[in-house]
Amino acid sequence: GIVETQSGEWWGFSMMDYNSIGRVTTLSPVTWVDGWPYFGLESNLTRAPRSWVKPTTGFESEPKALFQRNDDFSGPELNPIWQWNHHPVAEKWELDPRSESLNLTAQPAENFWRAKNTLTQRTVGPESFATAELDASDLEKGDIAGLALLNLPYAWLGAEPTANGLTITQFDQRTGKTVSVEVAGKKIWLRTHSDFDRDLSWFSYSTDGKEYHAIGTEFEMVYQLKTFQGVRFGLFAYNQTGREGGVARFLDFKVDEPRAERTPIPDGKTIKLTNFADSSVVVVWRNMLRPVSANNPLAQSDAALFKVIDQGLGRVSLYSVAQQGFVTVSGLGHLAEIKITKQHYDDASDFQWIDMLRDDLMLLSLKTHRYLHTDPHTSHPYSALSPGAEPNRKGGAVFQFKLIPHEPE
Repeated sequence: GIVETQSGEWWGFSMMDYNSIGRVTTLSPVTWVDGWPYFGLESNLTRAPRSWVKPTTGFESEPKALFQRNDDFSGPELNPIWQWNHHPVAEKWELDPRSESLNLTAQPAENFWRAKNTLTQRTVGPESFATAELDASDLEKGDIAGLALLNLPYAWLGAEPTANGLTITQFDQRTGKTVSVEVAGKKIWLRTHSDFDRDLSWFSYSTDGKEYHAIGTEFEMVYQLKTFQGVRFGLFAYNQTGREGGVARFLDFKVDEPRAERTPIPDGKTIKLTNFADSSVVVVWRNMLRPVSANNPLAQSDAALFKVIDQGLGRVSLYSVAQQGFVTVSGLGHLAEIKITKQHYDDASDFQWIDMLRDDLMLLSLKTHRYLHTDPHTSHPYSALSPGAEPNRKGGAVFQFKLIPHEPE
């Protein structure tokens, strides 16, 4: 759908597939052409930028996470992000104010897929760790409780009571394989590490909440149309012997996102840019930008150094250390039209810095609404006409940067 703001801007909402995470709502600027709305910017229709300025609505709000993913289950209610996998059996779960825990009574089920009262929340990318702290003291024979990646196929890491402690088991529905280890004690920390760029996840466990031990092999996550949902974290407990069992007490659940804060824009710092496609270095040559190999003398000189100057709203200009001027899009931004100018020319000298969340970035010209680019494995000068990244990010428009200590002149 599309909407017009109070200031006359047009914006569009869409659902995009993000691998096994499932569909994610995105917000894009909308441009009208001949009476038709296009997602994208004026000179790059149908290709919405990954990062852009927020809509001008006349309202201000403090930035904050939409949901609180962590939960210590101290109550009095579950955090709003949680959802039951099935309609819950109300009398078989509780938030216990005495132990400050989520208590799940193990009900009979033939397998995890059929388990009742599995509490879930959406996974989060591009990478996340989910850790559940479980007190298994009140589990009974035949019970299993733990942390799952709910989907088809699914995988889980669970605890089963033994006379001397717990059996920790990892199950992969895709392969049908289980891996088990014995541990002492009745408290266990269960963890899954998920990389949604590669759709892979790994399980581990800890007996002290500090040192984790890998268990099982990597689990391949998929997005499929049987459930029409992405992967979800799930807390579960069920009994495998056809009777009601004991109680699993979940004391804590945490989600850590190692890439949530992205890579900060290196405002005021001097950097060297490397093209992700072929590891060539961006240099100034004959007053234009071009790629050279890392062992080229230019790559080792000031010709490869650029100072990042903050222009606000996530936008930057790049100042050539060697030429003492700004990287500027001249003409229409064609091949060899990325020049160095002594003067800063507003949009022509400014780029939207777009973090690609893998320690890489793109530079969107505010003049052409397209990306700084060169043909990989060539010595062609740079242009600012790429519509966007290739799926493998090796089309010549994605960069990595390195901070370079440099004394100002």
